[in-house]
Amino acid sequence: MWITLAATVFICVAGGLLLTYLLRDVDWAVVGQAGLAALIPITLLTIMETVCYVLLVYVLIRGSGHQTTVWKAYLVLTTSLTANYVTPVNVAIPLRVYLYRSMMGIPATQGMALVTVEALVGILVPALISVAGIALLFPDLGLIAPIVLILCLTGGTVLMLLLPFGRLMPRLKHLPLAPLLARLANYASQFQLGLHQLSPLTIMAVISLDLLMLLVQGWRLWLVLKVFSTPPSLLTTSIILSMSITAGYISLIPLGLGVRDASLTLLLLRVGIPQEVALSAAVIQRLFAPGWPLLLGLISTSILGVQALADQNHREDESNSET
Repeated sequence: MWITLAATVFICVAGGLLLTYLLRDVDWAVVGQAGLAALIPITLLTIMETVCYVLLVYVLIRGSGHQTTVWKAYLVLTTSLTANYVTPVNVAIPLRVYLYRSMMGIPATQGMALVTVEALVGILVPALISVAGIALLFPDLGLIAPIVLILCLTGGTVLMLLLPFGRLMPRLKHLPLAPLLARLANYASQFQLGLHQLSPLTIMAVISLDLLMLLVQGWRLWLVLKVFSTPPSLLTTSIILSMSITAGYISLIPLGLGVRDASLTLLLLRVGIPQEVALSAAVIQRLFAPGWPLLLGLISTSILGVQALADQNHREDESNSET
């Protein structure tokens, strides 16, 4: 436990220091050039991203055979996203599972499986796009690195789909790093359980919505760059964003703090964006990425709190009328 806590603190401090180092070199006068005319389309794209994410969650729930509404999916999603920014990640996931059960009647096991599918799709889609990015942005490396990465991703996905992790978990107790291996095996087992609940059409819809979210985020980054400089193509911008997101996931730092921003800045420099513009774009992306979901989540948390109080008062009125 203490080792995990120390590692978490070290990773967060390292990410914070890296982000601080980046912010030190930001030209805030350049950031201030983004006026209202630029913020309106950027905000609209952020809203579109939220709509795509809500639809993704809604499709997952309905595809698993449970009934819900888009409004409930929105409340559950935004409330749990707030937990990602104000609590450790291991609190946010159980909160989503709890809300699934209390608001939609989804059993905890199925809820955890759905969250696992959502998370892994969110990791694998930008990772696959990042493979194309390596070939595009680093042609001097040749095709060996992209091919190796594709094989690793494909092999890992096949293992998660085919291996009987439920039966393997008792045997992992005798291996080195047994707790970590058991956690990974449980994660893969939840992924298998989640996929078994979904039809191929639902899985394709979820992947398509996740890809659409990435394209919307890439479009938003493209508009930010256009305010300050001549941006690369929309496709190149989306690939760069996907690579920075993947770097953040690989770092294991919560929200990819520092690592995602540094990789985004370096990749933008790679395609010829001036340093002050690249840093400004990374800062604006970081402001929109947690800021918007946090605001929506706080509102959703308040709404859920009011609904809970109303339900409690309704139950008390019914009990009083019976007596």
